Amino acid sequence: MTVTLFVATSLDGYIAGPDDDLSWRFTDEDYGFSDFYDSVDTLIMGRGTYEVVKSFPKWPYSDKASVVVSRSGDVTADTPGVTVFGGNLPDLLKDLQDDGAEEVWLVGGAELIRSFLREKLIDRITVSLHPVLLGRGVKLFHDGFPHTALQLEAAVSYDSGLVQLNYHVPREE
Repeated sequence: MTVTLFVATSLDGYIAGPDDDLSWRFTDEDYGFSDFYDSVDTLIMGRGTYEVVKSFPKWPYSDKASVVVSRSGDVTADTPGVTVFGGNLPDLLKDLQDDGAEEVWLVGGAELIRSFLREKLIDRITVSLHPVLLGRGVKLFHDGFPHTALQLEAAVSYDSGLVQLNYHVPREE
Protein backbone atom coordinates (compact mmCIF):
# COMPACT_ATOMS: atom_id res chain seq x y z
CA MET A 1 0.00 0.00 0.00
CA THR A 2 1.23 3.49 -0.88
CA VAL A 3 0.32 6.65 1.03
CA THR A 4 0.69 9.86 -0.98
CA LEU A 5 0.37 13.42 0.19
CA PHE A 6 -0.88 15.27 -2.91
CA VAL A 7 -1.31 18.92 -2.06
CA ALA A 8 -1.39 22.45 -3.45
CA THR A 9 0.45 25.19 -1.61
CA SER A 10 1.25 28.84 -2.04
CA LEU A 11 4.88 29.85 -2.42
CA ASP A 12 4.88 30.95 1.23
CA GLY A 13 3.63 27.55 2.41
CA TYR A 14 -0.13 27.89 2.89
CA ILE A 15 -2.66 25.24 1.81
CA ALA A 16 -5.56 27.63 2.41
CA GLY A 17 -5.86 31.34 2.88
CA PRO A 18 -7.71 33.07 5.72
CA ASP A 19 -11.16 31.58 6.41
CA ASP A 20 -10.12 28.42 4.50
CA ASP A 21 -10.05 30.37 1.22
CA LEU A 22 -9.07 28.16 -1.72
CA SER A 23 -9.85 30.67 -4.51
CA TRP A 24 -6.13 31.33 -5.14
CA ARG A 25 -5.58 27.84 -6.54
CA PHE A 26 -5.17 27.69 -10.30
CA THR A 27 -8.05 26.03 -12.11
CA ASP A 28 -6.95 26.74 -15.68
CA GLU A 29 -5.47 23.23 -16.01
CA ASP A 30 -5.77 19.87 -14.32
CA TYR A 31 -2.07 19.72 -13.34
CA GLY A 32 -2.21 15.92 -13.15
CA PHE A 33 -4.87 15.81 -10.47
CA SER A 34 -7.40 13.70 -12.42
CA ASP A 35 -4.86 10.98 -13.17
CA PHE A 36 -3.73 10.99 -9.54
CA TYR A 37 -7.31 10.92 -8.23
CA ASP A 38 -8.22 8.05 -10.57
CA SER A 39 -5.29 6.06 -9.16
CA VAL A 40 -6.37 6.23 -5.51
CA ASP A 41 -8.96 4.07 -3.80
CA THR A 42 -8.98 5.59 -0.31
CA LEU A 43 -8.74 9.09 1.16
CA ILE A 44 -7.59 10.02 4.65
CA MET A 45 -8.25 13.49 6.00
CA GLY A 46 -8.32 15.33 9.29
CA ARG A 47 -11.43 16.69 10.95
CA GLY A 48 -10.78 20.28 9.82
CA THR A 49 -10.32 19.27 6.20
CA TYR A 50 -13.47 17.16 6.38
CA GLU A 51 -15.48 20.13 7.69
CA VAL A 52 -14.20 22.38 4.88
CA VAL A 53 -14.90 19.82 2.14
CA LYS A 54 -18.29 19.02 3.66
CA SER A 55 -19.23 22.69 3.19
CA PHE A 56 -18.86 22.38 -0.60
CA PRO A 57 -22.14 22.24 -2.53
CA LYS A 58 -21.54 18.53 -3.25
CA TRP A 59 -19.26 15.94 -1.61
CA PRO A 60 -16.55 15.55 -4.30
CA TYR A 61 -15.27 12.14 -3.18
CA SER A 62 -18.42 10.02 -3.32
CA ASP A 63 -16.67 7.41 -5.49
CA LYS A 64 -13.90 6.75 -2.94
CA ALA A 65 -13.74 5.37 0.58
CA SER A 66 -12.89 8.23 2.94
CA VAL A 67 -11.61 8.15 6.50
CA VAL A 68 -11.70 11.13 8.83
CA VAL A 69 -9.11 10.97 11.58
CA SER A 70 -10.25 12.60 14.82
CA ARG A 71 -8.58 12.10 18.16
CA SER A 72 -11.32 13.96 20.00
CA GLY A 73 -14.15 11.87 18.56
CA ASP A 74 -16.17 15.03 17.91
CA VAL A 75 -16.92 14.14 14.29
CA THR A 76 -20.07 12.56 13.00
CA ALA A 77 -19.67 10.75 9.69
CA ASP A 78 -22.88 11.96 8.09
CA THR A 79 -21.49 11.74 4.56
CA PRO A 80 -21.98 8.47 2.63
CA GLY A 81 -18.76 6.49 2.26
CA VAL A 82 -17.06 8.32 5.15
CA THR A 83 -15.93 6.65 8.37
CA VAL A 84 -14.30 8.17 11.44
CA PHE A 85 -11.14 6.76 13.02
CA GLY A 86 -9.77 7.73 16.40
CA GLY A 87 -7.00 5.19 17.02
CA ASN A 88 -3.32 5.17 16.16
CA LEU A 89 -2.30 5.71 12.55
CA PRO A 90 -0.29 2.51 11.94
CA ASP A 91 -3.39 0.54 12.98
CA LEU A 92 -5.50 2.58 10.54
CA LEU A 93 -3.16 1.77 7.67
CA LYS A 94 -3.07 -1.90 8.63
CA ASP A 95 -6.88 -1.98 8.70
CA LEU A 96 -7.10 -0.26 5.33
CA GLN A 97 -4.56 -2.64 3.81
CA ASP A 98 -6.44 -5.62 5.25
CA ASP A 99 -9.57 -4.21 3.58
CA GLY A 100 -7.79 -4.09 0.22
CA ALA A 101 -6.67 -0.45 0.01
CA GLU A 102 -3.72 -0.03 -2.31
CA GLU A 103 -3.37 3.68 -3.09
CA VAL A 104 -4.18 6.14 -0.32
CA TRP A 105 -4.42 9.90 -0.69
CA LEU A 106 -3.50 11.81 2.45
CA VAL A 107 -5.66 14.86 1.82
CA GLY A 108 -4.67 16.98 4.84
CA GLY A 109 -4.53 19.05 6.98
CA ALA A 110 -1.34 20.12 8.64
CA GLU A 111 -1.89 18.33 11.98
CA LEU A 112 -2.58 15.04 10.26
CA ILE A 113 0.37 15.50 7.90
CA ARG A 114 2.65 16.12 10.88
CA SER A 115 1.33 12.97 12.58
CA PHE A 116 1.94 10.88 9.46
CA LEU A 117 5.47 12.30 9.14
CA ARG A 118 6.20 11.56 12.80
CA GLU A 119 5.10 7.95 12.29
CA LYS A 120 6.99 7.72 8.96
CA LEU A 121 3.83 6.66 7.16
CA ILE A 122 4.08 8.75 3.98
CA ASP A 123 5.58 7.13 0.87
CA ARG A 124 5.24 9.94 -1.66
CA ILE A 125 4.71 13.69 -1.61
CA THR A 126 3.45 15.66 -4.60
CA VAL A 127 3.38 19.42 -4.06
CA SER A 128 1.84 21.78 -6.58
CA LEU A 129 3.57 25.06 -5.78
CA HIS A 130 1.42 27.99 -6.87
CA PRO A 131 3.26 31.27 -7.57
CA VAL A 132 1.11 33.15 -5.06
CA LEU A 133 2.01 34.72 -1.71
CA LEU A 134 -0.89 34.59 0.75
CA GLY A 135 0.79 36.02 3.83
CA ARG A 136 -1.45 34.10 6.23
CA GLY A 137 -3.82 31.18 6.37
CA VAL A 138 -3.45 27.45 7.01
CA LYS A 139 0.18 26.29 6.89
CA LEU A 140 1.14 23.15 4.99
CA PHE A 141 3.55 21.99 7.69
CA HIS A 142 3.36 22.59 11.43
CA ASP A 143 6.49 22.42 13.57
CA GLY A 144 7.33 19.19 15.32
CA PHE A 145 7.93 16.52 12.70
CA PRO A 146 11.28 14.76 12.29
CA HIS A 147 13.93 15.82 9.82
CA THR A 148 13.07 13.98 6.63
CA ALA A 149 15.28 13.89 3.53
CA LEU A 150 13.20 13.51 0.38
CA GLN A 151 14.27 12.10 -2.98
CA LEU A 152 13.12 14.17 -5.94
CA GLU A 153 11.57 12.01 -8.65
CA ALA A 154 10.23 14.68 -10.97
CA ALA A 155 9.75 18.42 -11.29
CA VAL A 156 7.31 19.81 -13.84
CA SER A 157 7.04 23.51 -14.66
CA TYR A 158 3.89 24.87 -16.27
CA ASP A 159 3.40 28.02 -18.35
CA SER A 160 1.17 29.39 -15.57
CA GLY A 161 4.17 29.47 -13.24
CA LEU A 162 2.98 26.51 -11.18
CA VAL A 163 5.72 24.00 -10.39
CA GLN A 164 4.84 20.46 -9.37
CA LEU A 165 7.40 18.54 -7.33
CA ASN A 166 7.19 14.77 -6.87
CA TYR A 167 9.16 13.19 -4.05
CA HIS A 168 9.76 9.71 -2.72
CA VAL A 169 9.93 9.57 1.09
CA PRO A 170 12.47 6.95 2.13
CA ARG A 171 11.54 4.98 5.20
CA GLU A 172 14.41 4.49 7.57
CA GLU A 173 14.75 0.97 8.88
